[in-house]
Parts: sequence; C-alpha cells; structure tokens
Amino acid sequence: MRRLLMSFLSALALTFAAGAAKAADGGTLRSAMRTGCIEMGTLHTTCGHRLDETVLQGLVHIKWTGDGVQPMLAESWKTPDGGKTYIFSLRHGVKWHDGTPFTAKDVVFSLNLYANPKVGSPWAQKLGAVAGYKAFQDGSASSLAGVKALDEMTVQIELDSAKPLWVELQLIAISIFPEHILGKVAPGDVKGNAFWVNRVGTGPFIWKKYESDQYVEVDRNPDYFLGAPKLDRIIYQIYKDVPPIIAALETQEVDAMSYEGGGVPVSELARLQKLDYLTVLPKFSAGLPTYLQFNLENKRFADVRVRQAILYAIDRKAIIETVKQGAGELLNTLFPQDWARAKDLEPYDYNPDKAKQLLTDAGWDASQPVDFIYYYSDQMNVDTVTAIQSYLAAVGVNIQPRLLDPAAINQVYADGSFQMGFFAQGMGLDPSLGSPLIVCGAKPLAMGYCNLKVDELFNKGLESNDRAVRAVSYQEASRILNQELPKAWLWNEVRPLAFNNRIVGLAQHFKQQPLVIFNHPVYNEVEKWEVAK
Repeated sequence: MRRLLMSFLSALALTFAAGAAKAADGGTLRSAMRTGCIEMGTLHTTCGHRLDETVLQGLVHIKWTGDGVQPMLAESWKTPDGGKTYIFSLRHGVKWHDGTPFTAKDVVFSLNLYANPKVGSPWAQKLGAVAGYKAFQDGSASSLAGVKALDEMTVQIELDSAKPLWVELQLIAISIFPEHILGKVAPGDVKGNAFWVNRVGTGPFIWKKYESDQYVEVDRNPDYFLGAPKLDRIIYQIYKDVPPIIAALETQEVDAMSYEGGGVPVSELARLQKLDYLTVLPKFSAGLPTYLQFNLENKRFADVRVRQAILYAIDRKAIIETVKQGAGELLNTLFPQDWARAKDLEPYDYNPDKAKQLLTDAGWDASQPVDFIYYYSDQMNVDTVTAIQSYLAAVGVNIQPRLLDPAAINQVYADGSFQMGFFAQGMGLDPSLGSPLIVCGAKPLAMGYCNLKVDELFNKGLESNDRAVRAVSYQEASRILNQELPKAWLWNEVRPLAFNNRIVGLAQHFKQQPLVIFNHPVYNEVEKWEVAK
C-alpha cells in the first residue's frame, strides 16, 4: 500500500516539475486521514465529516473560531417566533458537481435521510427537536412533519418548541446530499453505498479518485460559490494508525495530520517542536470527554454497581500524571464545560476495596473475560489501555483489549456484540453536543441508556440562549450522569497537533481555534489556502 501511495505522489511531483502551469500556480495540500473514515459515509462516521468541509456541505458550517456559523448552502435564515420555526433561503446558482442544480428538494431529502430509522445514523438525534421526529422514529410517520419546501429555494423547519440556538448547535452536524443520486437508494442500503467512494457534492473541491485505504484525491471546483480555491487539489492520505502519520509529518510527506484517533503523542512533542517547518500546538484543548463505554443491553453491565466499581478500580490521577504526563483533566460526568457541571459530584477516587465490594454485591463473574474495544493506536493510549487493564484485573475484571478501525467498530455496534471499550467524543463547543451519547434511542452511541429526565433536561438546555439559565438544566443532568454512569467518565483530553508551514492558512486557522472542533464540518476558508511562495 505504501509503495503504491509513494508512486502516486512521485508521479504528482514529476507532473509539477514538468511544468504543468495549473499545478505550479495552485499546488497540493496533503492531509492525513485514518482508515475507516471513507467507505461507510458521513451518515455513519465522525471522521468522514472532514470531507464535508471540502466536497459535501451543510446549510451552515461552524466557524473555525467556534463563535457562530457561516452561511453555506443556506444564504440566510429567519425565525419569526423566537426559534420554533426557521425559514431558510437557499443560495441561488449552486450546482452539484455533476451539473445538477441544488434545490430545496435536496435539503428536505437529506434531513429525512438522517432521521430515517432505517438508515440508523448516529447523527439522527441532532434532528430530535424537529416536529414529527418521534413519530418518524416509531414508524407512525414516514417523514419529518416539520420539514417542508415552501418553494424551490426556500425550506421551513419547525421544531417542537422554541430553541434559539438550534442552528448554531445542532444543524451544524447535518450535511446535504444529492436527492437525484441517493434518492434512488433504499434507506437500508445507504450505509456502505458506492456513493461514498465517488461523492458528488457542492463544495470547493470535486471528488476525483479514491484508492481503497490509500488516498482520496479531490480537485479544485472552479465554479465554487464562494470563489474558486487557490489550491489545485487536496490529497487525503490514509493511514492505519498514528505513528506513521507522525513519521510522515517529519518527512514532509503530509502537511496536515488527522486529529481523529489521537494527536501528537506527548513523547514525540519535543522532537517535532525542533522542526522549523512545522507549527506545533502542544496543549491544544480537545473539549473531549474520554470514557469507558458499556453496552447496557448486556446484562453484565446493566447493574450500575458494576459500572461504579470499574471506575473506583482505576487510579485515574496516576494515569494522568504518569502515562499521560499531565495531559488531561479529571472528569466525573459528561460535560467538558465547567459551567455545565455541578460542584457536588461523586469524585470516584481510587478505591479498589470499594470496587471489589460493589462487584461482589452485584454478583460479578470474574471468570468471564470482557471483550474491550479501542481505537487510539499511539503509544500513550496503548499504555493507557494497558494501565486500565492492570487496574481492572486487580479487582477481578478481565478485559481483553482489541484495536479496531472505525468501520470494524461500527460493525460490532451493528451486530450487538460490543461489550466494553475506551472511547471519546468531541463536544467542547457546548454541552448540548453530548446528546448522541446518552439520550433515549440514540443509536448506537447511547448503548441502551435511557433516562427521560435527562432527555427533558437536554431539551430545556436549548430553550434559552442565556448561559446562566441553561446551566441549571445541564448541571442537574450532570448529577444524574455522575450517579448512573452510562459511561465511566475518565478525563478531558488534550490533543497536541502539528501542521506544515508550507500551506498558508492551515496552521493559522488551527491556532485561532479555541479547541479542536470534532464531528462537524468546519468553515476553515479552505478555498483561500495556498502553497507558500
């Protein structure tokens, strides 16, 4: 695979050297991406959203500064009733990359595709406030009652109650797809459809070529509605894990690292910081709750005493201080935002004796091993998993770690075989972004957890744009999640990143981000980036 990739890159270099005027003028950005981010598509992966910054797009994208949204396929919008009804005026003259005009039909189709229970998108809950969502989910309706096209270029979205922050906090996760292509695919067949490896979008770059588990090439869209990109192309080079990405940064094989699956290992920072062609952000906040995930539909983890015991059994402070070399903040509930967390949470200090007693009381069978899935392959996270394994073994919980890529993880979610694992979820922009992890019916990430009171509190948290008012709801939810532990919260993650200074606009934009913005297409003004002269 690496030989094929290097041959491809060498061929590109020869083309540039031969004097291809277009390439010389614009050049190529080479961005690392992890395996498993492509084939399943945006509806079912998180890392696939990075392609939605360049190929597919949404009505709005979150700004890289994290302080609002950028109009994209929606040119403007208004709410006549304080956030219960939104009317979007779509951008005129936009065409899909195959020349088909973009219309309201694409928007109505896409929102219904996300919400369709036959599709099973983990992002469906982002539309949970839309009128008719519950009826669609339970099969008593065949579409979202609250979504309608008023005319060819106007879409109305009605919510179940006023939510003035809905566009800024929920709609940003939703990409728009071509109805004339995916509309011909049965909802149950969308996952893994050939469209995802030959995407047709509206973005600044046009899908050119995909070599499985090697690279994706996207080329400049000269007709992009925000202006033709200065770069000629982006090559998303695909890597199985983090170490070869770090090596590729050092050798300048890539300009941008992936931020999914772990950033620069702390052990590698000093060396990379000495390289004058890299900008290294060593303490980049990830806004990333890291946790142990349980399948609550598995009877071994249904008893809260087992989940509490597992957390008491792990010396999290020691792991942060030693393995993670101080890179992390202890966390005892879902929210990384301090204002959203109550001050009277159970701290779950290291107490192996209490862990053993809780396991005994719950009737835990220590002879049965636990399949333990993890995704982060850099040495620090491998060492973290090893430390967790040792702590749990000491109290009679025998986990057997397995490293899987996103596609394989989604498969164990789908077939119900998932038991337990080590994961994280980027939600640093706002506590509301944690809803796919814990609200009732949020598949697959809620893992069988359902507390209607928590759902009610999340809903209330979006009904005001006053942080002090919102904090009351989230702090109450934080107490419930702290006690019920649908996931065993470990710490907030720091994710060091590094970028090559060869691309003007790349490092500059990440330096201005308040934290790593995960799981959403970001408006990074990529059409304005260029190769340094």
